[in-house]
Amino acid sequence: MSEETKKGLSRRQFLKDAGIVVGGTAIGSSIFFAACKGDTTEITKTVTKTDTTTKTETKTTTKYQCPFDNQEFDSLSALKAHMESAHAGEGTIVDSAGNDVVSLTINNEEYAVGIQPEWSLQYLLHDILGFASIKDMCTGYGACGTCTAVVDGRPALTCMMLASECDGAVIETAEGLARDNHPLIDAYVKYDCMQCGFCTPGFVTTAKALIDRIPNPTEDDIKEALAGNLCRCGTYPQHIPAVLEAASKVGGSK
Repeated sequence: MSEETKKGLSRRQFLKDAGIVVGGTAIGSSIFFAACKGDTTEITKTVTKTDTTTKTETKTTTKYQCPFDNQEFDSLSALKAHMESAHAGEGTIVDSAGNDVVSLTINNEEYAVGIQPEWSLQYLLHDILGFASIKDMCTGYGACGTCTAVVDGRPALTCMMLASECDGAVIETAEGLARDNHPLIDAYVKYDCMQCGFCTPGFVTTAKALIDRIPNPTEDDIKEALAGNLCRCGTYPQHIPAVLEAASKVGGSK
């Protein structure tokens, strides 16, 4: 099942209904940047064809405005870089409800969202942004590994991290690995590494971080890396050949 389509409701539509800023485009209003919201501009162009007919084309673009000097930028990352260089220490970005706003890069897409101080990264990713792969089996005790994501290149228990600590983080989830056809996905299917599948995303992201760090892992490397991931179905022996095969196909490239 693709990341964009789940039971007839696309992830983008879900996020639109939730009022989230997705992929550099401002959607909704409840979680806009209050200080640097995306302003939508329509550009209309009339094209005259050789058969004397005309066609009007309308293109919608999004600009992000600096709250301090009103300069406009084409992306959230450009705005953030400008604010860090030109307006460091001049204030905290908040949303329309007065919540702090964090910007994240998740599976190569930019997100900005208002957060509460007590939110964990797991809650933000799963409950707010809709990444279903970020599970919670141990109810937030950091004991099962099902909430694992790759955060700034390292496997991280997202239930043990505050969302407020992750501003600017680069995050990979199992959805991103599936979208990018990472060899781990096919290897996990080939070697029947799951039964109920609840724990599988955490194993896959942990294994991905291992392969990035050690392109040719040994069996002991894999056992050590996956030691913190629990599987109630007992599929542990199957993970080792799957990770070994995926590593061989990655060929040391990340």
